[in-house]
Amino acid sequence: MKKHLFLIALSVIIVFGGVTISDFVQADNKKGEDEESIKREPLKMEVTLQKQYMDGRVEEETHTETVWAMEDFWAYYDAWQLVNQEQGKIVFKKQISDISPYLKENGYFGLKNDILTIFEGRPEEQQVIQSFYQIDTSDLESYQAKQLKSGIKIDSKDVYEYVLEAFREMTPSRSVSS
Repeated sequence: MKKHLFLIALSVIIVFGGVTISDFVQADNKKGEDEESIKREPLKMEVTLQKQYMDGRVEEETHTETVWAMEDFWAYYDAWQLVNQEQGKIVFKKQISDISPYLKENGYFGLKNDILTIFEGRPEEQQVIQSFYQIDTSDLESYQAKQLKSGIKIDSKDVYEYVLEAFREMTPSRSVSS
């Protein structure tokens, strides 16, 4: 009996209160639609990609990315290392096993004060990018001395590695015989 009275009272409140059962159903459906539209909104993310080349140069690129699914986003950047993450911003870094495009375009090996050096442009322009180690110039063949004076163009990773290794044999500590 109490249960029956409760249902009657609830019906009276709902009907005379201006609220119907269908209002509850519609409100519940609308709530579900609102939640779905929120879920469908993509996330805008400022993504910074840092490429670190073996010659030490870091190139950075920033763009805005629309993220629809975080799983896809993380999978796409799987080969990158996460450096920093803030609200709406993320920074990734990747080690590149090559020399930078900048060095390929502008780099020359040469000597400055008998130190193997990379120059921006030919060595006579004296714009040093990076210095390595001292070379015992008395150990150089005449063609090697000429090459280093005029500059050895660094147009590939292979040239970069070859020159560093070839002239490493001519450092004063290695050239002294026992």
